[in-house]
Amino acid sequence: MRVEAMGMSSSLGPVATAAAAFRAGIVRPKPSADVATFAPGDSEPQPVTVYELPGSTFGFSGVGRLVSIAMDALEDLATYVPLQTIGQEAGVFLALPDFSNGMGPQEAAAAAERLGRQVLGRALDGLGVCWPEDRWCFFTGGSAGFALALEAARREMERRSLETCIVGGLDSLVDPEHLRYLLGDRRLKTADNPVGLLPGEAGALLVLRSRRSVRKSEATPAIEFTSVHIAHEPNSLGTGRRPDGRVLSSCVQAVLRASFAGDSKVLLVSDLNGEERRAWEWGNALVHLKASGALHGEEPVWVPATGFGDVGAAGGAVGACLSVRAFLRGYALARRIVVVSQADSGERAAFSLVVGDIPGRGGRT
Repeated sequence: MRVEAMGMSSSLGPVATAAAAFRAGIVRPKPSADVATFAPGDSEPQPVTVYELPGSTFGFSGVGRLVSIAMDALEDLATYVPLQTIGQEAGVFLALPDFSNGMGPQEAAAAAERLGRQVLGRALDGLGVCWPEDRWCFFTGGSAGFALALEAARREMERRSLETCIVGGLDSLVDPEHLRYLLGDRRLKTADNPVGLLPGEAGALLVLRSRRSVRKSEATPAIEFTSVHIAHEPNSLGTGRRPDGRVLSSCVQAVLRASFAGDSKVLLVSDLNGEERRAWEWGNALVHLKASGALHGEEPVWVPATGFGDVGAAGGAVGACLSVRAFLRGYALARRIVVVSQADSGERAAFSLVVGDIPGRGGRT
């Protein structure tokens, strides 16, 4: 699946600006206007740090906040491809936050479908764009949701039912109600909890085409998704049990075997978010990967949460956009990037992107 275009909304701006800012180490944290906390011994409330979209989500919550994020991402995508044209031919595969609240699988899927159609439909209406809804598919699964959407898009392309897909993710952990939930669960990074997460929000969309539909004369770099692998770790969140990293390492190994790019260099993009449980699992996974020879311990690791905060279901899509920009601008220092996800719901996922020659550069990245 070849990348044709991208669009993004984030605390660091649209996709090109955000990727450059992330590379430069620029961040835009701010105190939440809605939620504060008291640390033991404090007489005054302490702010909760968040990574919000600059301006566009101000005053919105719930579905309205997701609609605003989606509109920003679509507007950025429109600077690269015409929305009306691409929407008429493409299937849409979108990862969303999980609002199922303990529902069964069928009820949860139906809830995601209702939420997705409401969010995407309103965002397109706000932009004056109409897309056929019969090719819209929605997924939950936390930070692994984008990998689930990507795998579904890949299957449709293999069946030749679609030549073009829009794959992405939307989420906001900054929503006041969700912030209070995370604070109550002691999952936020605060003055008295240094190992918590910093909440963010983002939307990211990628236009993908099957190889057979790409004309050879097109002078674009061949950046492709080459492999995706998803497994399930028994959900131990809240039980005190820490995953040993074997399931996560198996996902990375499967992707590395399937995405060899002519050399052994690989860049890893992780959804580490500051929580001890996720870091513990990632560390164990690295031990298994080094012991198996899949990795050698010298591979660089990027952590998007250091620039964007934890963006939930948008995490995989943001990691993919950063990877594509790194290839385009020539600073990836590898021809293979593996994006790794550790979802709270138990899904573990990895997918790879590979770049070929970039026209005008006289060689490879």
